[in-house]
Amino acid sequence: MTKKGRKAEDQAVKYLESHGHHLVTRNYYCYRGEIDVITFDGDYVVFVEVKRRGSGSYVSPEESITAKKKQRLVLCAKRWLMENEYRGDARFDVVAISDGEISHYENAIELRSL
Repeated sequence: MTKKGRKAEDQAVKYLESHGHHLVTRNYYCYRGEIDVITFDGDYVVFVEVKRRGSGSYVSPEESITAKKKQRLVLCAKRWLMENEYRGDARFDVVAISDGEISHYENAIELRSL
């Protein structure tokens, strides 16, 4: 991971914790890909994709998540749920960081059939 990527994840975790989330893990890897951050927010396990874009980027951080990337993230989330025998509520959030501004989108990626 790049220094900028690590810094963006650090910012996202700090932001989420300041809004009541409890960190479970960072950089969860499975054969399908990686989930940047996993937290608990109340009764929800939250899978978080962190996206950062600098000034001059033509695409916003949230727009840079392709359908293929979403599919890989959902498959990876299913793997985490299975490994941890978690049967509660789950959602996928996106934390977008652009020019120092943080935007948090809850339920940003559909977790169908989880």
